Amino acid sequence: MGKLTPCTPTCTLVLVENESADVRHLSERDAGITRREYAALARVHPDTIKRWARVGIGPKPRRVGPRLLRYDREEVLAYLQISGTEVSAS
Repeated sequence: MGKLTPCTPTCTLVLVENESADVRHLSERDAGITRREYAALARVHPDTIKRWARVGIGPKPRRVGPRLLRYDREEVLAYLQISGTEVSAS
């Protein structure tokens, strides 16, 4: 069961379902990881990841929006294990 939260101070209370928050969270996770998250896993600077993508090194980023790029987490982890970078799956 969700909790009741006011949408504005002058309107009535609206029921907010917890499941919808979980669905949104799953969608964000499925969208992939950011360049910053990829860099943290690879232990390099985010600009290095940007340069790798430009020259074709490592997994290719996916365009999620007009300006938004994401990397597939499984592809990144597989690439880092093949390239010899130690990765702790978190």
